[in-house]
Amino acid sequence: MHAVVRPGTDTWRIEEIRGDITLHRLELRDAEAVRTTIGAVRADWLFHLAAHGAYSRQTDTAAIFATNTDATAGLVDLAGAGAFEAFVQAGSTAEYGFKDHPARESEPVAPLGSYAISKAAATRYARTVSMERGAHIVTLRLSTAYGPWEDPYRLMPALAMFGLRRRLPPLTDPKTVRDFVFVDDVCEAFVRAARATHLKHGSIFNIGSGTPTSLAELVDLARGELAIDEQPRWSTMAPRTWDTMLCVADCARSRRRLGWRPSRGLAEGFRALVDWLERNSRARARYARSMGIPLG
Repeated sequence: MHAVVRPGTDTWRIEEIRGDITLHRLELRDAEAVRTTIGAVRADWLFHLAAHGAYSRQTDTAAIFATNTDATAGLVDLAGAGAFEAFVQAGSTAEYGFKDHPARESEPVAPLGSYAISKAAATRYARTVSMERGAHIVTLRLSTAYGPWEDPYRLMPALAMFGLRRRLPPLTDPKTVRDFVFVDDVCEAFVRAARATHLKHGSIFNIGSGTPTSLAELVDLARGELAIDEQPRWSTMAPRTWDTMLCVADCARSRRRLGWRPSRGLAEGFRALVDWLERNSRARARYARSMGIPLG
């Protein structure tokens, strides 16, 4: 198995399996280095999850498009030239823009903001190349994935870590809605997409629970699971530009054509994240430091 990370990346997530992986430190925007590495590795499948701009701290528009669109286009070109048996890339439900209903893959996209526009452009290019060259290229438009090893600055780890101390983190608007999907289910979707050589070229699939969950509902779940008496402090965290979007996907096509559906509901997935943090002292310490939570 081979993995590619940006030069200078902290590889803490893969420390436990480092001996099983050949690691390549590579800047995806360096087209020549990418071609050289791909030629040397000769991978059967390539899962492309690199992105920039998905976090509020990532605001450089040039970096967003260079990573999400330009670098992705280079990988898609290699896939179109037959470099891989299967190329599966991570899209985003943010590509749909503002919707008042669960979005279907057949609907026109209306992305808002640099990140969503850059992802939509990558999806469109991947679909075009796949159809023109007959390559097995699939885009999975992901909802909000969560679970073990998630970035410490995201909502679910914060709820779990603060919750283990019977507290709640700073929160945004309680009416903010997301569609949460457990990381193991996302991984399963990628493998199914790679194996599904019967798919139409350029296929796109939504990967999510299909169920909208408000921040208020999620906080109630965390309070119940972890016996948190503290009351939520709403709007103590600044809203993000995308917090008003529904971001819920219709996943019927994924069920029909990939045979995929999420295996864990939200309560079970959140409990699995909490259990993982309780078992993994090193990860728990790292998350605590990132969040400014005392370890005692």
